[in-house]
Amino acid sequence: MANTTLLLEIDGTEIGADDLANLDEILVEEATWEADAVTLSAKLEPTDDGEWVSLLDPLVVPRTPLVVQVTRGDTVYRFDGYSTEATWEIDAEGSSKLTVKAIDRSLDLDAEEKVVGWPGSSDSAIASAIFAAYGMSAEVTDTPEGPDPDVHVAFQRGTDWAFLRALAGKWGYVTYLDAAEQGVTGYFGPLDPTADPQAELALGFGGDAFKVSVEGLLTAGHRVIATRVPPLSDTPATGDSAGDADAQGATSLGGAVTVLLAPSDVEGEVDPQEAADGMARRSAYGITLTAEVDTDRLGVLFRARRPVLAKGLGSTLSGQYLVEKVRHQVTLGSHRQKLTLRRNALGVTGAEPFGALGGGLL
Repeated sequence: MANTTLLLEIDGTEIGADDLANLDEILVEEATWEADAVTLSAKLEPTDDGEWVSLLDPLVVPRTPLVVQVTRGDTVYRFDGYSTEATWEIDAEGSSKLTVKAIDRSLDLDAEEKVVGWPGSSDSAIASAIFAAYGMSAEVTDTPEGPDPDVHVAFQRGTDWAFLRALAGKWGYVTYLDAAEQGVTGYFGPLDPTADPQAELALGFGGDAFKVSVEGLLTAGHRVIATRVPPLSDTPATGDSAGDADAQGATSLGGAVTVLLAPSDVEGEVDPQEAADGMARRSAYGITLTAEVDTDRLGVLFRARRPVLAKGLGSTLSGQYLVEKVRHQVTLGSHRQKLTLRRNALGVTGAEPFGALGGGLL
Protein backbone atom coordinates (compact mmCIF):
# COMPACT_ATOMS: atom_id res chain seq x y z
CA MET A 1 0.00 0.00 0.00
CA ALA A 2 2.80 2.33 -0.97
CA ASN A 3 0.57 5.34 -1.63
CA THR A 4 -2.17 4.60 0.91
CA THR A 5 -1.97 6.23 4.34
CA LEU A 6 -3.52 4.43 7.29
CA LEU A 7 -4.58 5.98 10.61
CA LEU A 8 -5.73 3.81 13.51
CA GLU A 9 -7.03 5.14 16.84
CA ILE A 10 -8.15 2.85 19.67
CA ASP A 11 -10.08 4.53 22.48
CA GLY A 12 -8.70 7.93 21.44
CA THR A 13 -5.04 6.83 21.25
CA GLU A 14 -3.33 6.80 17.86
CA ILE A 15 -1.37 3.62 17.09
CA GLY A 16 2.20 4.33 15.96
CA ALA A 17 3.74 3.09 12.74
CA ASP A 18 5.91 0.49 14.51
CA ASP A 19 2.89 -1.06 16.24
CA LEU A 20 0.94 -1.16 12.98
CA ALA A 21 3.44 -3.79 11.84
CA ASN A 22 1.68 -6.21 14.21
CA LEU A 23 -1.52 -5.97 12.17
CA ASP A 24 -2.14 -8.86 9.80
CA GLU A 25 -5.01 -7.28 7.87
CA ILE A 26 -7.61 -4.54 7.94
CA LEU A 27 -10.96 -4.91 6.20
CA VAL A 28 -12.94 -1.67 5.93
CA GLU A 29 -16.43 -1.74 4.40
CA GLU A 30 -18.42 1.33 3.34
CA ALA A 31 -21.95 0.50 2.19
CA THR A 32 -25.14 2.19 1.04
CA TRP A 33 -27.81 0.05 2.71
CA GLU A 34 -25.84 -1.29 5.68
CA ALA A 35 -23.82 0.17 8.53
CA ASP A 36 -20.13 0.69 7.81
CA ALA A 37 -17.92 -1.97 9.41
CA VAL A 38 -14.29 -2.74 10.14
CA THR A 39 -12.50 -6.03 10.84
CA LEU A 40 -8.98 -5.93 12.32
CA SER A 41 -6.63 -8.91 12.73
CA ALA A 42 -3.38 -8.78 14.72
CA LYS A 43 -0.80 -11.12 16.15
CA LEU A 44 -1.58 -12.79 19.48
CA GLU A 45 1.58 -13.61 21.40
CA PRO A 46 2.25 -15.53 24.64
CA THR A 47 4.03 -14.00 27.62
CA ASP A 48 6.17 -15.67 30.27
CA ASP A 49 3.35 -15.50 32.82
CA GLY A 50 0.93 -17.45 30.64
CA GLU A 51 -1.00 -14.54 29.15
CA TRP A 52 -1.77 -13.97 25.47
CA VAL A 53 -1.42 -10.33 24.40
CA SER A 54 -2.23 -8.36 21.26
CA LEU A 55 -2.22 -4.81 19.96
CA LEU A 56 -6.01 -5.11 19.78
CA ASP A 57 -6.54 -6.09 23.44
CA PRO A 58 -8.21 -2.74 24.37
CA LEU A 59 -10.92 -3.43 21.79
CA VAL A 60 -12.21 -6.55 23.54
CA VAL A 61 -13.98 -4.26 26.00
CA PRO A 62 -17.49 -3.91 24.50
CA ARG A 63 -18.15 -0.71 22.54
CA THR A 64 -14.59 0.61 22.70
CA PRO A 65 -14.23 3.60 20.33
CA LEU A 66 -12.33 2.88 17.12
CA VAL A 67 -11.27 5.18 14.29
CA VAL A 68 -9.80 3.87 11.03
CA GLN A 69 -8.89 6.34 8.30
CA VAL A 70 -7.71 5.36 4.82
CA THR A 71 -6.30 8.18 2.68
CA ARG A 72 -5.04 8.34 -0.87
CA GLY A 73 -4.33 11.74 -2.42
CA ASP A 74 -7.28 14.02 -1.77
CA THR A 75 -9.72 11.17 -1.10
CA VAL A 76 -10.31 10.16 2.51
CA TYR A 77 -12.50 7.47 4.04
CA ARG A 78 -12.92 7.62 7.82
CA PHE A 79 -14.62 5.03 10.00
CA ASP A 80 -15.82 6.10 13.45
CA GLY A 81 -17.43 3.37 15.52
CA TYR A 82 -17.23 0.79 18.29
CA SER A 83 -15.96 -2.75 18.80
CA THR A 84 -18.72 -5.38 18.75
CA GLU A 85 -17.14 -8.84 18.28
CA ALA A 86 -13.85 -10.57 19.07
CA THR A 87 -12.38 -13.93 18.01
CA TRP A 88 -9.25 -15.51 19.49
CA GLU A 89 -7.34 -18.12 17.44
CA ILE A 90 -4.59 -19.69 19.55
CA ASP A 91 -2.06 -21.83 17.68
CA ALA A 92 0.89 -23.39 19.51
CA GLU A 93 2.93 -23.25 16.29
CA GLY A 94 2.97 -19.46 16.38
CA SER A 95 0.23 -18.17 14.05
CA SER A 96 -2.13 -17.07 16.83
CA LYS A 97 -4.21 -13.96 16.23
CA LEU A 98 -6.99 -11.81 17.61
CA THR A 99 -9.71 -10.57 15.26
CA VAL A 100 -12.03 -7.73 16.25
CA LYS A 101 -15.08 -6.42 14.39
CA ALA A 102 -16.55 -2.94 14.77
CA ILE A 103 -19.70 -1.14 13.60
CA ASP A 104 -20.03 2.59 12.91
CA ARG A 105 -21.86 4.99 15.20
CA SER A 106 -25.25 3.85 13.97
CA LEU A 107 -24.75 1.48 16.90
CA ASP A 108 -25.61 4.44 19.16
CA LEU A 109 -28.86 5.06 17.30
CA ASP A 110 -29.76 1.36 17.38
CA ALA A 111 -29.17 0.74 21.10
CA GLU A 112 -32.59 1.55 22.58
CA GLU A 113 -36.11 0.77 21.45
CA LYS A 114 -38.51 3.64 22.12
CA VAL A 115 -42.12 4.64 21.88
CA VAL A 116 -42.22 8.24 20.64
CA GLY A 117 -44.88 10.44 19.04
CA TRP A 118 -43.84 13.15 16.58
CA PRO A 119 -46.91 15.42 16.27
CA GLY A 120 -46.86 17.80 13.32
CA SER A 121 -43.28 16.93 12.32
CA SER A 122 -42.24 16.24 8.75
CA ASP A 123 -40.00 13.22 8.17
CA SER A 124 -37.02 15.46 7.39
CA ALA A 125 -37.56 17.39 10.63
CA ILE A 126 -37.66 14.10 12.53
CA ALA A 127 -34.37 13.02 10.91
CA SER A 128 -32.68 16.33 11.81
CA ALA A 129 -33.89 16.06 15.42
CA ILE A 130 -32.66 12.50 15.82
CA PHE A 131 -29.20 13.26 14.45
CA ALA A 132 -28.92 16.33 16.67
CA ALA A 133 -29.82 14.26 19.74
CA TYR A 134 -26.59 12.30 19.23
CA GLY A 135 -24.43 15.37 18.68
CA MET A 136 -24.22 14.85 14.92
CA SER A 137 -24.56 17.43 12.20
CA ALA A 138 -27.20 16.67 9.58
CA GLU A 139 -27.49 16.74 5.80
CA VAL A 140 -31.21 16.27 5.24
CA THR A 141 -33.39 16.67 2.15
CA ASP A 142 -36.73 18.31 2.94
CA THR A 143 -39.88 16.23 2.77
CA PRO A 144 -43.47 17.58 2.65
CA GLU A 145 -44.83 19.11 5.82
CA GLY A 146 -46.12 16.75 8.46
CA PRO A 147 -49.83 15.95 8.72
CA ASP A 148 -52.21 17.90 10.92
CA PRO A 149 -51.55 16.56 14.45
CA ASP A 150 -55.30 16.57 15.08
CA VAL A 151 -55.62 14.03 12.26
CA HIS A 152 -52.44 11.95 12.34
CA VAL A 153 -49.29 11.78 14.46
CA ALA A 154 -46.09 10.12 13.23
CA PHE A 155 -45.48 7.32 15.72
CA GLN A 156 -42.17 5.63 16.42
CA ARG A 157 -41.97 2.21 18.01
CA GLY A 158 -38.41 0.94 17.74
CA THR A 159 -34.88 2.26 17.75
CA ASP A 160 -34.01 5.63 16.25
CA TRP A 161 -31.96 3.93 13.54
CA ALA A 162 -34.74 1.54 12.54
CA PHE A 163 -37.22 4.43 12.44
CA LEU A 164 -34.92 6.57 10.30
CA ARG A 165 -34.40 3.73 7.84
CA ALA A 166 -38.17 3.19 7.59
CA LEU A 167 -38.78 6.91 6.97
CA ALA A 168 -36.03 7.02 4.33
CA GLY A 169 -37.46 3.99 2.54
CA LYS A 170 -40.82 5.74 2.25
CA TRP A 171 -39.29 8.39 -0.02
CA GLY A 172 -36.76 6.18 -1.81
CA TYR A 173 -34.04 7.90 0.24
CA VAL A 174 -30.98 6.47 1.97
CA THR A 175 -29.78 7.25 5.46
CA TYR A 176 -26.21 6.72 6.63
CA LEU A 177 -23.46 8.26 8.75
CA ASP A 178 -20.42 9.95 7.22
CA ALA A 179 -17.43 10.44 9.54
CA ALA A 180 -14.78 13.15 9.24
CA GLU A 181 -12.11 14.52 11.56
CA GLN A 182 -14.52 17.30 12.57
CA GLY A 183 -17.26 14.85 13.59
CA VAL A 184 -20.05 12.64 12.22
CA THR A 185 -22.75 13.80 9.80
CA GLY A 186 -26.08 12.04 9.42
CA TYR A 187 -27.40 11.89 5.85
CA PHE A 188 -31.09 11.53 4.98
CA GLY A 189 -31.95 12.02 1.33
CA PRO A 190 -31.73 10.64 -2.21
CA LEU A 191 -28.68 9.50 -4.15
CA ASP A 192 -28.02 11.03 -7.56
CA PRO A 193 -27.12 8.19 -9.98
CA THR A 194 -26.41 10.61 -12.85
CA ALA A 195 -24.10 13.00 -10.96
CA ASP A 196 -20.53 13.58 -12.11
CA PRO A 197 -18.61 10.33 -11.61
CA GLN A 198 -15.87 10.08 -9.02
CA ALA A 199 -13.58 8.11 -11.37
CA GLU A 200 -13.31 6.02 -14.50
CA LEU A 201 -12.97 2.25 -14.29
CA ALA A 202 -11.64 0.34 -17.31
CA LEU A 203 -12.97 -3.22 -17.10
CA GLY A 204 -13.01 -6.22 -19.41
CA PHE A 205 -9.93 -5.75 -21.57
CA GLY A 206 -9.29 -2.41 -19.90
CA GLY A 207 -7.19 -4.10 -17.25
CA ASP A 208 -8.21 -2.20 -14.09
CA ALA A 209 -9.80 -5.25 -12.41
CA PHE A 210 -8.67 -8.83 -11.83
CA LYS A 211 -12.10 -10.28 -12.56
CA VAL A 212 -15.53 -8.83 -13.28
CA SER A 213 -18.90 -10.45 -12.66
CA VAL A 214 -22.22 -8.93 -13.75
CA GLU A 215 -25.68 -10.16 -12.77
CA GLY A 216 -28.86 -8.74 -14.28
CA LEU A 217 -32.36 -8.99 -12.82
CA LEU A 218 -34.10 -7.78 -15.95
CA THR A 219 -37.66 -7.76 -14.61
CA ALA A 220 -36.99 -6.52 -11.07
CA GLY A 221 -38.12 -2.94 -11.71
CA HIS A 222 -41.59 -2.05 -10.42
CA ARG A 223 -44.19 0.30 -11.71
CA VAL A 224 -45.72 1.41 -8.42
CA ILE A 225 -49.34 2.59 -8.20
CA ALA A 226 -50.53 4.20 -4.97
CA THR A 227 -54.01 5.31 -3.94
CA ARG A 228 -55.14 6.65 -0.59
CA VAL A 229 -58.00 8.73 0.79
CA PRO A 230 -56.60 11.58 2.91
CA PRO A 231 -58.21 12.10 6.33
CA LEU A 232 -61.22 14.46 6.29
CA SER A 233 -61.48 14.11 2.49
CA ASP A 234 -63.58 12.03 0.15
CA THR A 235 -61.25 12.52 -2.84
CA PRO A 236 -58.61 9.83 -3.38
CA ALA A 237 -55.00 10.92 -3.94
CA THR A 238 -53.05 8.80 -6.41
CA GLY A 239 -49.49 8.19 -7.51
CA ASP A 240 -48.05 6.25 -10.45
CA SER A 241 -44.34 5.83 -11.20
CA ALA A 242 -42.24 3.58 -13.42
CA GLY A 243 -38.99 4.52 -11.65
CA ASP A 244 -37.20 5.52 -14.87
CA ALA A 245 -36.59 9.22 -14.20
CA ASP A 246 -32.84 8.81 -13.51
CA ALA A 247 -31.98 6.01 -15.93
CA GLN A 248 -28.21 5.46 -16.23
CA GLY A 249 -28.45 4.02 -19.72
CA ALA A 250 -30.55 3.91 -22.86
CA THR A 251 -32.82 1.06 -21.71
CA SER A 252 -34.34 1.60 -18.27
CA LEU A 253 -35.03 -1.42 -16.09
CA GLY A 254 -37.91 0.34 -14.35
CA GLY A 255 -41.57 -0.59 -14.65
CA ALA A 256 -41.20 -4.24 -15.67
CA VAL A 257 -44.01 -5.37 -13.36
CA THR A 258 -46.83 -3.41 -11.74
CA VAL A 259 -47.41 -3.45 -7.99
CA LEU A 260 -49.87 -1.67 -5.74
CA LEU A 261 -48.54 0.24 -2.74
CA ALA A 262 -49.92 -1.37 0.42
CA PRO A 263 -50.34 0.44 3.75
CA SER A 264 -47.68 -1.84 5.27
CA ASP A 265 -45.08 -0.80 2.67
CA VAL A 266 -44.40 2.64 4.18
CA GLU A 267 -44.29 4.31 7.58
CA GLY A 268 -47.19 6.60 8.54
CA GLU A 269 -48.88 9.15 6.28
CA VAL A 270 -47.55 9.40 2.72
CA ASP A 271 -47.72 11.51 -0.38
CA PRO A 272 -48.78 8.83 -2.92
CA GLN A 273 -46.77 10.21 -5.83
CA GLU A 274 -43.60 10.77 -3.79
CA ALA A 275 -43.88 7.29 -2.25
CA ALA A 276 -44.46 5.67 -5.66
CA ASP A 277 -41.49 7.52 -7.16
CA GLY A 278 -39.15 6.51 -4.37
CA MET A 279 -40.06 2.83 -4.26
CA ALA A 280 -40.07 2.47 -8.05
CA ARG A 281 -36.65 4.16 -8.43
CA ARG A 282 -35.05 1.86 -5.89
CA SER A 283 -36.51 -1.30 -7.44
CA ALA A 284 -35.01 -0.48 -10.85
CA TYR A 285 -31.40 -1.18 -9.82
CA GLY A 286 -31.34 -4.64 -11.39
CA ILE A 287 -27.74 -4.77 -12.62
CA THR A 288 -25.05 -5.71 -10.09
CA LEU A 289 -21.37 -5.62 -11.04
CA THR A 290 -18.60 -6.88 -8.75
CA ALA A 291 -14.91 -6.33 -9.33
CA GLU A 292 -11.67 -6.36 -7.36
CA VAL A 293 -8.98 -3.78 -8.07
CA ASP A 294 -5.43 -3.11 -6.93
CA THR A 295 -5.45 0.40 -5.50
CA ASP A 296 -1.77 1.13 -6.22
CA ARG A 297 -2.17 0.01 -9.82
CA LEU A 298 -5.39 1.96 -10.40
CA GLY A 299 -4.55 5.00 -8.28
CA VAL A 300 -8.12 5.62 -7.09
CA LEU A 301 -9.70 5.34 -3.63
CA PHE A 302 -13.37 4.62 -4.36
CA ARG A 303 -16.16 5.86 -2.09
CA ALA A 304 -19.59 4.26 -1.78
CA ARG A 305 -22.84 6.08 -2.64
CA ARG A 306 -21.24 7.93 -5.57
CA PRO A 307 -21.30 7.26 -9.33
CA VAL A 308 -18.44 5.73 -11.32
CA LEU A 309 -17.98 5.33 -15.07
CA ALA A 310 -17.25 1.81 -16.34
CA LYS A 311 -15.92 1.01 -19.80
CA GLY A 312 -14.53 -2.01 -21.61
CA LEU A 313 -17.69 -4.10 -21.20
CA GLY A 314 -19.39 -3.44 -24.51
CA SER A 315 -22.25 -1.10 -25.32
CA THR A 316 -24.75 -3.05 -23.17
CA LEU A 317 -22.92 -2.96 -19.82
CA SER A 318 -20.56 0.01 -20.12
CA GLY A 319 -21.74 3.30 -18.69
CA GLN A 320 -22.52 4.91 -15.35
CA TYR A 321 -23.02 2.91 -12.12
CA LEU A 322 -23.58 3.74 -8.46
CA VAL A 323 -20.97 2.36 -6.07
CA GLU A 324 -23.13 0.46 -3.59
CA LYS A 325 -20.34 -1.00 -1.48
CA VAL A 326 -16.54 -0.77 -1.16
CA ARG A 327 -14.51 -3.25 0.87
CA HIS A 328 -10.89 -2.22 1.46
CA GLN A 329 -8.42 -5.04 2.17
CA VAL A 330 -5.32 -3.37 3.59
CA THR A 331 -2.05 -4.96 4.68
CA LEU A 332 1.41 -3.44 5.10
CA GLY A 333 2.25 -4.51 1.55
CA SER A 334 -0.98 -4.08 -0.42
CA HIS A 335 -4.33 -2.33 -0.71
CA ARG A 336 -7.13 -3.91 -2.72
CA GLN A 337 -10.73 -2.79 -3.10
CA LYS A 338 -13.66 -5.08 -3.77
CA LEU A 339 -16.41 -3.06 -5.45
CA THR A 340 -20.13 -3.70 -5.73
CA LEU A 341 -21.72 -1.44 -8.37
CA ARG A 342 -25.42 -1.09 -9.18
CA ARG A 343 -27.16 0.17 -12.29
CA ASN A 344 -30.81 0.85 -13.21
CA ALA A 345 -30.49 0.55 -17.01
CA LEU A 346 -28.68 -1.15 -19.88
CA GLY A 347 -26.80 0.48 -22.73
CA VAL A 348 -25.02 3.78 -23.02
CA THR A 349 -26.74 7.15 -23.21
CA GLY A 350 -24.28 8.67 -25.68
CA ALA A 351 -23.44 11.45 -23.23
CA GLU A 352 -20.74 9.60 -21.28
CA PRO A 353 -17.74 11.92 -20.95
CA PHE A 354 -15.07 9.24 -21.12
CA GLY A 355 -15.68 8.28 -24.76
CA ALA A 356 -13.23 10.98 -25.85
CA LEU A 357 -10.54 9.92 -23.37
CA GLY A 358 -9.29 7.10 -25.51
CA GLY A 359 -10.50 3.54 -25.70
CA GLY A 360 -14.17 4.49 -25.88
CA LEU A 361 -16.91 2.46 -24.23
CA LEU A 362 -16.31 -0.93 -25.79
